[in-house]
Amino acid sequence: MAVFIAVVVVLAVLIYFMAVMLRSVISQANQQVNGYFSKNLEIYDERYRDTIHSMNQMHMEQESLSRELRGLKNEMISYRTSPFYAPRPLERDVYIPTARYVDNDFFEEYKTVKDKLQSIDKRSVIENVKNVVPFTGDMDRYELACGIVEKLNFDALYDLCTSQKEEQLQVLQDCLEPKEQKLLLEYIDDMTELDEFNVLSFLDYVRKVGRDNDPHLFVYVGVNEKDYSNPEKGIVCDVDTNICEGLKIIYQNKVYDYSIYKTRRKVGS
Repeated sequence: MAVFIAVVVVLAVLIYFMAVMLRSVISQANQQVNGYFSKNLEIYDERYRDTIHSMNQMHMEQESLSRELRGLKNEMISYRTSPFYAPRPLERDVYIPTARYVDNDFFEEYKTVKDKLQSIDKRSVIENVKNVVPFTGDMDRYELACGIVEKLNFDALYDLCTSQKEEQLQVLQDCLEPKEQKLLLEYIDDMTELDEFNVLSFLDYVRKVGRDNDPHLFVYVGVNEKDYSNPEKGIVCDVDTNICEGLKIIYQNKVYDYSIYKTRRKVGS
């Protein structure tokens, strides 16, 4: 009986140890399986992100190529409609279009603007600017400036420029009228202690005063246009060879441009 009990106890202990060892083996196996699965899942996630990134890049490149293709198609249509398009045959039936230097849209836009400029009443435009824009200048200052410019002709300027700076100022004070000396004093007051008097700079100042207070309205038109001058209303008309159509008005130092200009050319071309 005692032997039987001892055998049972030994078997129970062996079964317990075997159960503990089996549980430990199962736990380690679960950890290894979970670790393997997690590692593969991370690799899969990384590959998935790389795949999505590559697909987005391919989509952007596809859109860019589509835009370029549409631009090339539109350019080809523009080439074919251009009067300057002339394909040149080469070997193997390859055709390369010649360069197009003129924008087709320009001709239509130029025709529209030209028709409108030809249909306007230039005299009405001039009268409208003259009547709508009020004169804000000072006639007294304008007349003083004109008087000084008239006195400082080429000979007078030559004599003054060959004199010393102090002599230039003294000669001007002696020859200018008391009212005209007001502009001279204005110019001197604006000078700093380091500035030296210069008769040419003073003349530029006087001319600017004249332009700022000029009551005349200056009209510039193209060649073979009518003369819109009207001395009684202070309208002066002149020819600008660069104007193709329309007119340009300068009044009180402001420009009212209703013209089309020719292409600028280099001197000597």
